Amino acid sequence: MIEKVVVDLKENSYPILIGDKILSGINELINKYKLNRHLLVIMDENVKKNHFNKIRNEINSIDIKANYYTLKAGENSKSYIELNKIYSYLLQNNYGRDSMIVAVGGGVTGDLAGYVSATFMRGIQLVHIPTTLLAAVDSSIGGKTGINFEKKKNMIGAFYQPKFVLIDINFIKTLPIKEITSGIGEIIKYSFLSDRNFFSFINNNLNEIYNLNDKILKEVIFTSAAIKASVVSQDEKETGLRKILNFGHTFAHAFETNLNFKIKHGEAVIAGIVCSLILSNKIGLLSKAKLDEFLTLPLKVKLPQQLKKMNKEELYKIMLHDKKNRNEKIKFVLISNLGEIIIDVEADKVDVISSINQMEEIIS
Repeated sequence: MIEKVVVDLKENSYPILIGDKILSGINELINKYKLNRHLLVIMDENVKKNHFNKIRNEINSIDIKANYYTLKAGENSKSYIELNKIYSYLLQNNYGRDSMIVAVGGGVTGDLAGYVSATFMRGIQLVHIPTTLLAAVDSSIGGKTGINFEKKKNMIGAFYQPKFVLIDINFIKTLPIKEITSGIGEIIKYSFLSDRNFFSFINNNLNEIYNLNDKILKEVIFTSAAIKASVVSQDEKETGLRKILNFGHTFAHAFETNLNFKIKHGEAVIAGIVCSLILSNKIGLLSKAKLDEFLTLPLKVKLPQQLKKMNKEELYKIMLHDKKNRNEKIKFVLISNLGEIIIDVEADKVDVISSINQMEEIIS
């Protein structure tokens, strides 16, 4: 059975399709949506190693022309160097506006391939096939694309929506534990953006997510995708409401940069959520009782010890370059209750650094 969520953006609307072993339906989808049939399939070396034959067999069954481009795994691929290599490959292989990029992989692949699609010949068609839990619940949805610049995450990019997102949970069942944890980081974020029912569901079923329980995985992915689709449908370009999706991320992006991207994005998000909860309490938005209750969920996840070895002054300087900032002031996304997120909050430097110090203490 295929579950469907729609991102409603009028002429740029598209479906998110969720199911088990549904990659085989890609031919039908390309026909259904009358998409271009000259494909460049972009994947990283890990996806190629584990899934290339399956992907090629499904795509080769379509009456199309397809080439396959492989990235090195990791954040370093989100660079101008790799971007230019893909542009050159497209030109050398006679790709034009009648082409389509198919991004098969995690957030790095999706972000980079999406930016290629947004900019090559002023825009060509794009399809996302996420293979990680994090990409399935978050990064493949919403149209954010980009590359890193001068060691700062996603500093150059564009909003560019795909034609559809195909989430085959069979890919997710092959992931190592660290990748599941990374996806759980974004799922925990959605539990705070939602309501007590979803928060309790995640709190009670965390082990089942790690155990890759089919029913639980589908429900978690569907609910997370539905939350993000609803927010994006109301605020595509992040002028207001969509900022809530950055809960925990001002801290998280600084952690990733400071640690040279040696931790997973979702791990950084969990640590960032812990900091955001503590900071919300420090400035009077969140009661101590709620802080203690809300910390129970993120603290169930074991986080890397590198998070205890960061330079606080450097972290604060990195945060000063966050894309959400205005008038050289750091703008945090904080919380007063489940589903009650406050955007564009300013905080004193001493409280910000104190929140990071407390996070380091309690994740031990």
